[in-house]
Amino acid sequence: MKKAILFAATLTLFCTSAFHSYAFSCGKGGRYLETEGRHKYQILKDCGPPVVKEDVGVAKKDGTYRIIEEWYYIIDKYGHKNMYRLKFDEKGILVGIDFLGEQK
Repeated sequence: MKKAILFAATLTLFCTSAFHSYAFSCGKGGRYLETEGRHKYQILKDCGPPVVKEDVGVAKKDGTYRIIEEWYYIIDKYGHKNMYRLKFDEKGILVGIDFLGEQK
């Protein structure tokens, strides 16, 4: 019985953390669900401007340079301000979402 409870608790924790790494809600009332694979202009339209934009790298392909960016959002939902980092590739496609915790 203890093993079953421990397994269920571990599975719940794993599923919760996996959700945060693949999606987050933004926009008025959290009506937009942003997921990996979306373009940064779609996210900008849905969520508005991020709190911070950082250039974290440069990719060179066919003689052109493209900037690799990370955007930071603080999403206020039900009185909790959660911070997310969105990682984009050189084409502006969202390739990673990290939950950075609740902001006090």
